[in-house]
Amino acid sequence: MTDYIYRAGKADMPTLLLLHGTGGNEVEMLQIAQQFGSDYNVLSIRGRVADSGVNRYFKMKNVAAGFTKENFDLESLENEAQWLADEIAALSVVENFDSSRVVAIGYSNGANIALYMQLTGIFDFERIIGFHSMQVADVDLPARTQRKIFLSRAENDPIVTTDSFAALGQDLEAAACQLTIFNTKYGHQLTMDEIAAARSWLTE
Repeated sequence: MTDYIYRAGKADMPTLLLLHGTGGNEVEMLQIAQQFGSDYNVLSIRGRVADSGVNRYFKMKNVAAGFTKENFDLESLENEAQWLADEIAALSVVENFDSSRVVAIGYSNGANIALYMQLTGIFDFERIIGFHSMQVADVDLPARTQRKIFLSRAENDPIVTTDSFAALGQDLEAAACQLTIFNTKYGHQLTMDEIAAARSWLTE
């Protein structure tokens, strides 16, 4: 059974897909969605992987120190990305929203899986807002997606290294995505400034 929350907005508006960070749940991002206004539909899905007692969207191998590509379980990443895509499609029927008009808003682990889904062609989001995301895998880009992507980062982020963020940006640019990057100074913390900038960007 999928743990999720759905809140209907206006029928002609996109659906905001909320994807939490490590240890979060389907409630964690709801206050962030409120900052974007009440017109959007909202779908928040909990990651189904319980890794070391915390919720995630894919497993970690923990074979090295830190959040590095060596530590990400790529088989789990691919399987969970496909599961998430299937859940979005299934829930669009149950909740009656347009699955071709989904804007992913992800933080950390949630942002990582959304961007991976876009780059691999597992799911085509209308737009993506990725707070504090990184490259989690080397991918063979299937197509030029030409989607608009908002990313936030901080040079002093203890989890997302400069190299990993740069590698993600290169992948997105290779897929012909239009990148907007917002810089912060508060490490891996999600701030109101980032959310406000993302909200303005989404309404452009």
